[in-house]
Amino acid sequence: MNFLYSHSEPLPLALPAVNAGSRKHDIAGLKLADAALLAFNYQLHAVREDAPSVDAEQIADLATWLRALPPETAEATINLRLARAESLRRMLDDPDWSLPSETRERGRALLAYLCVFDDLIPDDQPLIGHLDDALLIELSWSEFAGEVQDYLDYCRFCSEFRVRGTADERRTEWERECLAQASAMLHRQTVRERGYARPLPYSRPFRVC
Repeated sequence: MNFLYSHSEPLPLALPAVNAGSRKHDIAGLKLADAALLAFNYQLHAVREDAPSVDAEQIADLATWLRALPPETAEATINLRLARAESLRRMLDDPDWSLPSETRERGRALLAYLCVFDDLIPDDQPLIGHLDDALLIELSWSEFAGEVQDYLDYCRFCSEFRVRGTADERRTEWERECLAQASAMLHRQTVRERGYARPLPYSRPFRVC
C-alpha cells in the first residue's frame, strides 16, 4: 500500500495516498456515508486548518491495512492515539494550566468529535470502530503535541518534587527547572565539542618584551 509519509515511531498511522479513479466507499460491507465523511473533514479542518482532506477510499485502504496487522498491534495503534486525546482532555480540564484561547477551542473541537458514537465509523465496529477518531487525532496532533508535552512534564515535575504554592508559583518553578536543564544540556554539549583540556585559541596577537 502506498502511503503519503512514514513515521519513525513504532506504531505509525499514515494516511494512504489517493488512488485516482477508485470508487471504494465501504469497509467490509460498512458503507461510508458522504455526509459523515463531509462532517469528518469539516471537523478535521476546524482543528487543523491545513490538514489534508480525507476521502472514503483512503479510509477503506487504511482499514484494510489495520485489519492485516496482528490484533495486538492494531489495537495498540488505535489506543496510542486515544491516549493522546485523554492527555489533551486532562490538560484542557486543568484550571491551573493557561492556554491560548485558539488552542483551547481547537482542542474542544477535537474532543467533541470523539464523543459522537455514530460518526464516520460507528464506535461499536470491531477493531475499526475508533479508526476515524484515531485518524483525526493523528492528522491534527501537531496543533497540540508541544503544549501537551509541556503539560505532562509540568505534572511530572509537580508530583516528583511535591511543588507547593499557587498555580503561577508552581509553573514558575517548573519553568526555572526547564531552563536549568537546558543550560546543563548546553554545557554538556559544549564540553563534548571542545573538551575541558582543549584551550581556546587566543584571538589577539601579543609580543614578549
